[in-house]
Amino acid sequence: MANHPYVFVHGMMGWGTDKKLYKVLPYWGMVTGDTLKRWKKKGYEAYAPSVSPLGSAWDRACELYAQLTGTQVDYGKAHSEKYGHARYGQTFTTPFVPDWTPERSIHLLGHSFGGPTMRMFCEILANGSKEERAATPADELSPFFKGGQGNLIKSVTSIAGPFDGITFPHALPRLVDYGLVYGLAGVASIIGNLGTGHIYDFQMTQWGITGPYDGPRDKSNILNIKAIKKYWKAYEHVFADIHMDRAKELNEGMSAPDAYLYAVTGRGTKTDVDGNEVRAPIMFPLFAPFAKSLGKFKGNVAGIEITDEWRQNDGIVPVASGLHPTTEPWQFWEKDAAQKKGVWNALPTPPGDHGTVIGGSLSFIGFGKGTPYRNSYDFWADYLSKLPD
Repeated sequence: MANHPYVFVHGMMGWGTDKKLYKVLPYWGMVTGDTLKRWKKKGYEAYAPSVSPLGSAWDRACELYAQLTGTQVDYGKAHSEKYGHARYGQTFTTPFVPDWTPERSIHLLGHSFGGPTMRMFCEILANGSKEERAATPADELSPFFKGGQGNLIKSVTSIAGPFDGITFPHALPRLVDYGLVYGLAGVASIIGNLGTGHIYDFQMTQWGITGPYDGPRDKSNILNIKAIKKYWKAYEHVFADIHMDRAKELNEGMSAPDAYLYAVTGRGTKTDVDGNEVRAPIMFPLFAPFAKSLGKFKGNVAGIEITDEWRQNDGIVPVASGLHPTTEPWQFWEKDAAQKKGVWNALPTPPGDHGTVIGGSLSFIGFGKGTPYRNSYDFWADYLSKLPD
């Protein structure tokens, strides 16, 4: 049962078990309790590393690899030179997953931007990076960029992950888009230079925006405008990757033929009299303005026609973008059907918003109310454990 570990990858603004915040509010389970703790009691081996809450899919994939293997983060010589940030990041001395081999291949589960992060991670493991191999001396090349390691992944489960990006940044004025980048990077700079990385960490040392996890913090320059401008201009961060045109670019040539692939996303909206999507009662009120913006957006972006299924959303991610990538084979999931690697299985869409799918719903507060949510995750752990090699 525990031969194949489970690795959880959080989304934008998320956190893993190594942060003190997780003990107060577990990202995986939220108000229903810690999913990982419950799975471990059931005999499963489960981990939830922390990757940069505002990082690009590439940078987060590199950070995930370093934590799983217990090595220093290497963002790649070619990549770091192209985007103008430091090549190396935090060093991890203890691997999250000991003895990570094809025989102990891992189940990946990712929420929100954890979905694109996992896809990038699988792509690099399987095919490496020809740009990094060309630019890096052989004795300096990270094993991550060599390729040929797709068999280290047993399965991938995307939970409200935006495969083809989201319409939100396209539906709003560009000034709002820029404001989010500058605003959140500014918050990261302040928090990252006043506190430590033990409670919550934006992990943006490669940009010079935050200090090192266990190193000195620059309190004399807590709002590093120069570093934030570099970060914004590089267009290599989560805000860039969720744009539909960038998502289309990243999707080209990306696949995970060695793994079983699954995706689920919630719908927290209902159709109004004008045919637009608006907040349904199950949606947390703070998501309502975003849901409305997504729910009335029309047009064609990056060659994708925004249909009714694109307007249906969980407050952040359109249902159509969360079901499967448009560039890879897919099918609707059938519980008792034989499973095939390399084909995405779109699970039934449950009612719920972007937080409901990780246990963050007001409807789960109260004795026994979170039981259906916990049961659904426990079912999935059991289901994945029975997948054939």
